[in-house]
Amino acid sequence: RKYNFQIHYPGAGVGGPCLPVNSYQLLNSAKKTGTKLNIVQNGRKINESMPEHVIELVIDGLKEAGKSIEKCNILILGITYKPDVKDLQLTPAEQIVKRLVELGSNVKIYDPYFKSTTVFNIKTESDLNTALSGSDALIFVTAHKEFFEIETSFLASKMETPVVIDSRGIIDIPSAKKAGLIFRGLGRGRI
Repeated sequence: RKYNFQIHYPGAGVGGPCLPVNSYQLLNSAKKTGTKLNIVQNGRKINESMPEHVIELVIDGLKEAGKSIEKCNILILGITYKPDVKDLQLTPAEQIVKRLVELGSNVKIYDPYFKSTTVFNIKTESDLNTALSGSDALIFVTAHKEFFEIETSFLASKMETPVVIDSRGIIDIPSAKKAGLIFRGLGRGRI
């Protein structure tokens, strides 16, 4: 276990300079010796599929709201590869943004570490209130500390369509239901 995060929690994928890279170094070394590391290999496959699973959750939530993903305004909350750092190395957010754009969505990004700059060819938002306005769906990709302070009723009041995809266990499920959110929590089921 690394000192600053718990790798066993569900999420939108893993990034950074260690986990994605080191696991492939281990797999390559094992291959040279004729050893099979099925758990490591399957873990990589699962982690690499998570950004697409997040997209599936968005599509499902929007479908429940009677909307198609095409031309919807989708807000990404957090683009760094881990919480409370300014680092985009191999972040799963990049794959999620790319896929949303391919599907014809209007993507907005808010990350407290990347305000009013351009990331993944998108001008990031400087203010959460403004970013939420007109959003049809939002995806929590990174669990920055400030996101745990966001009230579900606040999200419901600011968003055009209250579809919330929580890939990091930020939102309390009973609170999401009470606020009237269309909620999908990665690894947590739906309400």
